[in-house]
Amino acid sequence: MIKKQLTAAVSLALAGSLSVSQVWADESTMLKLIDALYESGTIDTKAYEALKISAQADAQSKNKEQEVIRENVKQVAAEEGKKSATAIVEERVKPAQTNDLNGSYKKGFAWKSEDNQHQLVINGRIQTDYRVLNSADELTTDKFDLRRAYLQFSGHIYDKWEYMFIGGFNSSQARPIFWYMNAHLWEEAQLQFGQLRVPFGQNEWTSSRNIDFIERSLPMQFIPGIDKGIMLHGSPTHGLYYALAAVNGGVRSNAGLPPTVEDTSDVDGKDLIGHVALDMAKVLGHKDNIYNFGVSYGFGPQPTGTAAGSTNRSFSPISRTESGSGLTSFQSDNFSTVDNSIDLDRFGAQTIIAHGPYKFAAEYVKNRFEGTAKATGQDFSRNLDSYYLSAFWLLTGEKYADFFSNNGSSGDVIPHHNFDMKGGWGAWELGVRFSRLDASDFTFQNAVGTGRLSSGMSNESDAYTVGLKWYVNPQVRFLANYVHSEFNMPIGKTNEKAESALSFRAQLQF
Repeated sequence: MIKKQLTAAVSLALAGSLSVSQVWADESTMLKLIDALYESGTIDTKAYEALKISAQADAQSKNKEQEVIRENVKQVAAEEGKKSATAIVEERVKPAQTNDLNGSYKKGFAWKSEDNQHQLVINGRIQTDYRVLNSADELTTDKFDLRRAYLQFSGHIYDKWEYMFIGGFNSSQARPIFWYMNAHLWEEAQLQFGQLRVPFGQNEWTSSRNIDFIERSLPMQFIPGIDKGIMLHGSPTHGLYYALAAVNGGVRSNAGLPPTVEDTSDVDGKDLIGHVALDMAKVLGHKDNIYNFGVSYGFGPQPTGTAAGSTNRSFSPISRTESGSGLTSFQSDNFSTVDNSIDLDRFGAQTIIAHGPYKFAAEYVKNRFEGTAKATGQDFSRNLDSYYLSAFWLLTGEKYADFFSNNGSSGDVIPHHNFDMKGGWGAWELGVRFSRLDASDFTFQNAVGTGRLSSGMSNESDAYTVGLKWYVNPQVRFLANYVHSEFNMPIGKTNEKAESALSFRAQLQF
């Protein structure tokens, strides 16, 4: 009885083990074990034959399964290999991905690549003027005038490399006004190369499309304007802006725009200009206000144009009234120095205070001309001081802080409601300005070549301006200015002591 139970248990264990293919490595091992059990008498002949047939059948079944598995593996490998090969081929012959330009309009016609790495913006500006002058001097005229017609291309390539080109057009010629590239690698430090706007003063730093009146103030006639050079600039923190520039130089260096006095090859050295401005309102988080204060300083040798074979224009300071095409009220005779150059130092201070729709702006500029007279060997120093005070009111309630940039320039006024003949009247602005020029160091008694006042000129003048602006929409505006100028001495061929002008401008920009 015990032998039979043992036999049955062993038989069941062996039979169960046959279903676990992982336990038995191959058919021969199983058959040898069955033979050993039979030879030892553990199992009888009938059980022996049954177990042997079962083991052989299971082995055959296992072999078939393994063959199927091997075939499946081969097929999968072949398929995967085919897919890998196909992917490689497709990758190699795949056409280059396109980077289409997407067009839009916002303050200009713009095209930008899908990856935002490249952009082109096209802008334009037209300013047409009409002036009425009451002076009897033959050099003044009442006329229509194309003041500016600009076409601008700007944008960036590979995100950080910015560029701008502005061409000016009038009835006589086309000329480049601005052309520069700007490496905008960091907001804190950017590098600009080319013919650029020189960083001196807020009024000049603002584009002519957004200046407060039709013409800039008297002090702006004695600061750098547009010149060729290089400039490091940036905004290290919100509200703070700085700029350092090295440029050709001149008393009024509007390169590409007459009049201009540029340093060419006669003088070794360039003008160095520095500017820094801080808007405390941005620092304090006063979003509706502007508390901007800035200073500028520049120095450099200026060519007098008196050297033999000189290609420089004669160097002398000059000023015209704020009417744009009115009288020349101040001019000195040409400087003439022993080294054919004169040292010019400039200092400027500015402020803009604004709260909501009210704004006050003021600026002071001092020029000092120093040299040694060629004729007498006399050292001389002549100061020229000028300033303006101005106040404005946006009658329709827009806020000046909304249009004031971090670099201290004024931007486009955006009306609350554009003029649309359906109840919208655009934005309206009223402004007043007082400007003064003090060149009393330049007199008729000064020695030749040292800053002697030219015949028929005055050395002090005041200008009073009242202006009204209508912003039809952000791109269209109309301006009307009344300017009254007074001189401390009679000027011109008709001994004028005052000039009054009424000016109108129609402006469109895109």
